[in-house]
Amino acid sequence: MKKNLLPCLLTAFLFQAHVYSQALNNNHDPKVDINLSPTFNSTINPEKNSNINPKYNWNINPAHNNDINPEFNSTINPLNHYELNPDVNKTLNPMYHNEYHPKNPSWKGLYIFNNTDDLIGYISVATQQLMLTFDSTGEWTGSYVKAATGIYNHFDVKGVWDGKYLCFDSIVGYNVFNKDGTWTGQHIK
Repeated sequence: MKKNLLPCLLTAFLFQAHVYSQALNNNHDPKVDINLSPTFNSTINPEKNSNINPKYNWNINPAHNNDINPEFNSTINPLNHYELNPDVNKTLNPMYHNEYHPKNPSWKGLYIFNNTDDLIGYISVATQQLMLTFDSTGEWTGSYVKAATGIYNHFDVKGVWDGKYLCFDSIVGYNVFNKDGTWTGQHIK
């Protein structure tokens, strides 16, 4: 028995599995704290709170408010402003600045969850105006650019608006909406 134990221990130490993804912080996990889950907390659920639902509150809907629509307001469109476009501004690009990347061991940021509170991505806050988005594997997928207080439009990695946007949930995070104002079920904590 002792003869088998030594080779097994040596093998375990020599062939350690490396974990490269971020461990989910319990302070951000809606499965640990149900107050963070729109399923259990109607105050942060846009289907139950019209104040945070762009279908009923046009102040937070880019389709009805040109001030927060990047197709009408060039000051919030990264195609017109390199300081908002990580594709052309290397100081904001996570492929040049590893501190923004969720695979960095010292990374701090936000987490994206689906409608069943499963982790589906990460967000790095690069500046007050810009947040970088990553999928669950750590692949850079684009960025959110601030349109107004609590409202961010989503752009792909080249800086093209895909119509999605997020709105502050009034307490702890954000909800993600499609161009037509429909909640995707995704929420950010």
